[in-house]
Amino acid sequence: MNELFERIREEYGVEIRDENDMTNAWKLVETLKERGWVIYIITAKGREQVDAWHEKFGSLFAQFGEVPNFGSVLEGICNIALLVRELETNGTL
Repeated sequence: MNELFERIREEYGVEIRDENDMTNAWKLVETLKERGWVIYIITAKGREQVDAWHEKFGSLFAQFGEVPNFGSVLEGICNIALLVRELETNGTL
């Protein structure tokens, strides 16, 4: 997870201290929301899903029939944020 947190710090300037730091992870959600992204979070016992949708790009996972499962919601938010950055920068994943 430390590599993931380091990439988030480099790309977004948000420092996530550990796996429980939802306060700072939520800053990523707010940043993406401001850029027109809709963030979908589904959490249930044994199920942690995070996806994102944008009118220009569609969804990151659902449109391809993929289920975006992660080890935790925080991990999902971080991964989604990095995928969004790559998509916005390169136009593709």
